[in-house]
Amino acid sequence: MAEKTKEEKLQSSKGGGIVVVDPKPNKGIASKFVDLVEKLIVKFMYDPSQPHHYLSGNFAPLADETPPCKNLPVKGYLPECLNGEFVRVGPNPKFAPVAGYHWFDGDGMVHGMRIKDGKATYVSRYVRTSRLKQEEFFSGSKFMKIGDLKGLFGLLMVNMQMLRAKLKVLDISYGTATANTALIYHHGKLLALSEADKPCNETHDVEVCVKEK
Repeated sequence: MAEKTKEEKLQSSKGGGIVVVDPKPNKGIASKFVDLVEKLIVKFMYDPSQPHHYLSGNFAPLADETPPCKNLPVKGYLPECLNGEFVRVGPNPKFAPVAGYHWFDGDGMVHGMRIKDGKATYVSRYVRTSRLKQEEFFSGSKFMKIGDLKGLFGLLMVNMQMLRAKLKVLDISYGTATANTALIYHHGKLLALSEADKPCNETHDVEVCVKEK
């Protein structure tokens, strides 16, 4: 059977006009060549002694997603009439950067808190963007970082991403955003947003967990 086109995936996906994010990165010779060129650029043009302020202290990323934690310890009490949920999204890089890093570069992670009948449940999940799926495929950072955009080094790093896209190492047809900025509910869906790209709905079971009875 022929592979589905994006239009067919749109029609057969989760409904409501939401596209299934299914990028096709490539680990071939071209990928290894670009990696080598990038390593040489970083080695000779980047100062590794520069501190990554947004990867330490209060900004340090969580190592893993958090499965649903029910009946969390409560200091004091939660009124039984207080029923609802709170969800937020923020940057939480899954992989270490190859060079620079800025707070806006982190992969979107959604945190959900459900309060019902005097009990609280917490869960956290990465937003399954095209960017994150491809870096998981490579087991490392491959996309350009805002933290790299300084002078000639930044220009070269921009060209590394353009080269990866040109050689089909990275699939940018589903966008390159991190979905780490804001959340909205629209048409019954929880959407993660960032200014640079389309909304993303792939937050695994956060909606289910925070709405659990």
